This record gives sequence, C-alpha cells and structure tokens, in this order.
Amino acid sequence: MAIQTTEAFVLNRKDLRETSILATFYSNDFGKIKGILKGIRAERSKYGSLAELFSLNKIVFYEKTKSEFNNITQCDLTDGFFGIRKNLSALAHATYLIELVDAMTESNEKNTEIYELLYRSFKLLSAGEDANKITRIFEVRLLSSLGFAPSEDPRTQMVRRGTVQTLNHLQNAKLDALLKFKISRSIEEELGLLVDKLLESHLERPVKSKKFLREIQKLKRRFA
Repeated sequence: MAIQTTEAFVLNRKDLRETSILATFYSNDFGKIKGILKGIRAERSKYGSLAELFSLNKIVFYEKTKSEFNNITQCDLTDGFFGIRKNLSALAHATYLIELVDAMTESNEKNTEIYELLYRSFKLLSAGEDANKITRIFEVRLLSSLGFAPSEDPRTQMVRRGTVQTLNHLQNAKLDALLKFKISRSIEEELGLLVDKLLESHLERPVKSKKFLREIQKLKRRFA
C-alpha cells in the first residue's frame, strides 16, 4: 500500500460505528477519493480536523488497490470557509456544489480544474459574494471541465444569440471578473433551463439539495 499526501475538499461524510466516519474527498492530486477516518469523533488529538463538509484539508492516506475505501491516517484543516456557515443561502449553495461534484465525478480521476473551481467558489461564497451567480458559473464550468460543455443545436432547440454569448463568456472569462458581469433575467432563465437539462442528462438521480436551493432562491426573490 502506497502512502499518499494531498489537499482535498470534503464532499460527503457518514458516521461509521461509534467513533469513525466514511468520507468522500475531492483532491488536488487524485480527484475523488473515499476513505475511513478511524476514531475521528473520539480522538481529537489524532486529527487536526473533524472533516466537516466542504472544508479543505491536508490528508495522508494508505492507498488501497483492492478496496474502495482508503485508510486515512491524518486529516489537518487547511481552510474551513467559515463565512459560508454564517449565511443560509451560501450554505445551501455550497452543499449543492459538493453534491453535484460527488454525483458527476468518478473515483481516482484527477481534474485540477474542478479542484480549483471548488476552491475559488468556496472563497467567494465565504466572502459573501452573489451565491446564485457563483453557482451558475460553477455549473457551466463543471460541465465544461468534464467534457459536457453546453452547445446549441439549431435542429433541436432555438437559443437566443445573447444566451450563447453569455454561455461562452461564463466558460472562458476569469471568475472574479464574472461577478460584475450583468445577465438579463430573460437570458438567465433560458441559460438556467439549458444548463439544468444538460445536468439532468448526466445525472443518474436528482441532486437532493437542488430542491432546497430552489426554495431558498424563491424566498430571496419574494423579499428582494
């Protein structure tokens, strides 16, 4: 068994017995990996982190070839993105992003674009930036990084030229600059339908947090 070290975001975690957890990470060097952290809920001195959802950690693990789950022996917090937990909307969006990555990626397939996208998106959400815009950009760029970039087929669907131009801009412009990019409501609605359909076509089942996220968005529009 090879000993590996990497930085990774927590995508999912489940309690295992009384003191341990099963966790899914998205790492910089290995893509999605799964592991067992033994005694993490009992031995605080053994780990520098509790492996909370969407936190970034430096982990050390024994890479197993005959098991889906690796043995994680060290997990030290690098960034908790604590600003996200102070805002319900940011928390809902961050939860959706990690569920989406977990659902759309395979284990042990390295993709540094996705890792960097998670990092920049969580930094912006933690800083209180527009969560709806960050999520739409994330969806478009996640699809693109996986080779599922949205494109218009005139034989099946008519899409406004402005929507196509917006889509191309979201895929190619710098993320920070896009926060100031204005999108009309009509283009946002059409773009949303296009991206949602494409995501659904590549998902085996709906992402659970999507429904809650939509409820949060409705409430924000109602009281805006």
